Amino acid sequence: MLPFPPKKEEDFAPLFPPEVLRRGLAYFQEGRVLRVFRVGERVFGLVQGSAEAPYQVEVGPGLLGQCTCPYPDFPCKHAAALLYAYVEGTVPDLAPLIEALTPEEAKDLLKKLAVIPDVALYLAEALAPEKAFLEAVKALRWAFRLGGGLGETKALSLRLDRAGREEVEAYLEALLEAPFDPEPYLRVALERYLALTPRLSFLLNLYLRHPSEALREAFLQVAGERGEEALHLLRGGNGLGLKRALRAELLFRLGRVEEGLSALREGLEGVEDYLHLVHRLLSLGRVEEALRYAEEARDWFGKDPRLLPLLDLLVAHRGNPEDHRARFGVRPNLEDYLALKSKLGREFYRERKALLRQVRDPALLARIYLLEEDWKALDRLLRNAPPEAYPALAEVLEEKLPEEARRLYLEAARREVEKGTRKAYREAARLLGRLSRLDPKGAREAALALVLAYPRRAALKEELAPLFSEKPHGPVEE
Repeated sequence: MLPFPPKKEEDFAPLFPPEVLRRGLAYFQEGRVLRVFRVGERVFGLVQGSAEAPYQVEVGPGLLGQCTCPYPDFPCKHAAALLYAYVEGTVPDLAPLIEALTPEEAKDLLKKLAVIPDVALYLAEALAPEKAFLEAVKALRWAFRLGGGLGETKALSLRLDRAGREEVEAYLEALLEAPFDPEPYLRVALERYLALTPRLSFLLNLYLRHPSEALREAFLQVAGERGEEALHLLRGGNGLGLKRALRAELLFRLGRVEEGLSALREGLEGVEDYLHLVHRLLSLGRVEEALRYAEEARDWFGKDPRLLPLLDLLVAHRGNPEDHRARFGVRPNLEDYLALKSKLGREFYRERKALLRQVRDPALLARIYLLEEDWKALDRLLRNAPPEAYPALAEVLEEKLPEEARRLYLEAARREVEKGTRKAYREAARLLGRLSRLDPKGAREAALALVLAYPRRAALKEELAPLFSEKPHGPVEE
């Protein structure tokens, strides 16, 4: 480890990211370091940043420390500036001077220092850390009500290692009022809280108010060690079924599998409940039971898109017409259409019109019509297709109807160019690139015609330039 406190730049510079070090040096040269002092192996100071009040910085061996700035990582540029100021000046070590004071002299000195606002903040934290932390939480709540508080949240996170259970609980409760996503800060605070003899009831109440993954895992971690207490707290229900889900998960973690499954079965109300139960049954190797509940969910919830994982499961394991029909209703696709055609035989044609009415994707309809050689239906589809569907339709038609595909690619490319943006020009180049696989000469001529039609669009010429080559294009990346 490099020596600390440092004697020269080389003693700390290698531990900083280059850009952070560069900005810290600039801050030092601009005279932003307002105060520097040393206590034993630690360097303290005030550095003027972008905020009105200077930031309080503390750096120790290994560049471990803290800064009240909003920067999420440490060391920051303010720490770098402080260390530059330290190695470039003569900073006395206050530790031996403090040790030499008598108790009366020390008290007298503290009273004098307490009237200096900046020093008073340090003294408050040192002499009454719990009260100072709770006051900071109060200020944080006010900041949240005004729509801010991110900087204050980061500053309090740095002080958690010196906070007790009451203070951390106050901070956790305040975080639920944040006008931004509090999850990263909840995780940091919960890590500290779990080291302080946490209260299960407190964690549960927080989770019921704010059902985040961090709070759920924190509760379950503690509940795993205090199972009966936790299960007692989880009796009864709540509107969102959160208690029941926690109870089931806890029972599984305690090895009480059948009780956990019973808790899941009792709570079968929505699609997510079925998904959870089926997933759990599959993890236990109870496939047939999982399939029965998947069928039940299919029959209850019809075309809910969240059913897809269960419908995929049913198709993979059984593939009954009912399974294919249900999945096609949620997500029309060629696989289920052909499966129904094969499994239903003549009965399929009684359903065909109803199935096709469910398809909203013109490209999928085109694939179906091509496979069935339903040229009249395909012709109607192409005449009525919206322009945004042209690229996908052209790709479907490339093999069997290359001339129609060529027309669609050209029209789609022309419409993109009319939009007049770099992104649209790039898309036009991609479409003409696909066309070049069918008709290299036609693609070059189309690209040249577009450039001539818009001679002042330099970006268009840049994007289409590769198409002017005499060499045929290979496969185009999507």
